[in-house]
Amino acid sequence: MMKNRHIYLLQWLLCSILTVLCAACSSGDEAEENGATGVSHKQATLAIYVYAPEQAAAKKYAAPTRADVGEVDPIDNTINEGTIKSLQLWVYESETGNYVGYFSTDDVTALNEGQGTTYQIPVSDEFAASKPDVNVYVMANVTNANCGVGTLNKENTTTRDDLLDGAKITTGHFGLGNLVKTVPTDGLPFAGKIITQPVVGDAPALRVGSLNQVATVQLTRAVSKLRFVFAKTTGEAKVSIKNITMNEKMIPETEYLFKASSMTYNTTAAELLSTAIDDIAQTADPTQFIYTNQTAQEYEDLIDAAANKQDPEKPEVTVYGPIYLRESDNQLTGTITYTIGEGTPEPQTVDFAMQQAGDFSRNHTWIVYAYYAGSGNLQVQSLYVKEWSTNPIFHDLYNW
Repeated sequence: MMKNRHIYLLQWLLCSILTVLCAACSSGDEAEENGATGVSHKQATLAIYVYAPEQAAAKKYAAPTRADVGEVDPIDNTINEGTIKSLQLWVYESETGNYVGYFSTDDVTALNEGQGTTYQIPVSDEFAASKPDVNVYVMANVTNANCGVGTLNKENTTTRDDLLDGAKITTGHFGLGNLVKTVPTDGLPFAGKIITQPVVGDAPALRVGSLNQVATVQLTRAVSKLRFVFAKTTGEAKVSIKNITMNEKMIPETEYLFKASSMTYNTTAAELLSTAIDDIAQTADPTQFIYTNQTAQEYEDLIDAAANKQDPEKPEVTVYGPIYLRESDNQLTGTITYTIGEGTPEPQTVDFAMQQAGDFSRNHTWIVYAYYAGSGNLQVQSLYVKEWSTNPIFHDLYNW
């Protein structure tokens, strides 16, 4: 009897071992699918919703949010001012700054179709259990080629401090020393952030926001644009634009995307006009292009129509720009140098200035309109600064 009992015990142990082995085998595919080894539960993920309002505006999926003078669409969708080419996303714990997760992708089709996209970021079991508040930082089209950034990627190689210090547009990009007049191959840079946001849900499905709504990170264009518009009365003397100069201490040397920082500015005046404009366009009444309380988009449309893109040989206005520049908290000022008449007339100057400091914060467009009516000097009548978007944006992203 004793012998048989040992045999039964041995059989039970063997069966138990086989049961464990079978269980391990059956869970292997699930463990592998979820990036785990020897663990039969799904990887916890954190859902974050990212939205690119520029594309919604361009596609007319969203209407302007207010009826007064406000936002304007990109110049036109063919030059890709609003196109997203690449995206990077980081999540950190709000209080400790500890790394939570990272995601990068070039698959941004939904964003470019005017739709928001939910990204699922893998997170640790410890995070899923504690669910601390988080900060989320998103960059789009921010590369070494078009912004001068160094390596910013995943894991502990990019701490929160590393990201805040390293996410920037450096001196050699979108500045006065190397004017950017067309959209770069990598696109115009965008950024967005949300801070101290709750995490809700139960593992494996968590999300940033409330139980009823996922928090939204809206991408905002990180640069602003400047255009100069000129016209004269039909039949009047030749008017040539010789120089357009931006004064010193106007554009910061560096623009940080996610943090406020003290700034240094250009130390010398900068020339904006690469080639003189030999003779500005003529029109029956140049005063019709003075801004007169239209909506922002109506005024942009008026200027674009007068530029006569369908018939470039007969424009009613001469448009120089756009010039894409880093944002500034200063009141931009400068000088236009011009001549009136044939031969070698004496150059004259006229100053231009924004209405107030802060009007050239990121994602703004500025139009300077100057005209000659046939007597006196070149008149600068319209200085126009408005948000370059038809949707609300997060103003706490600015550089000051």
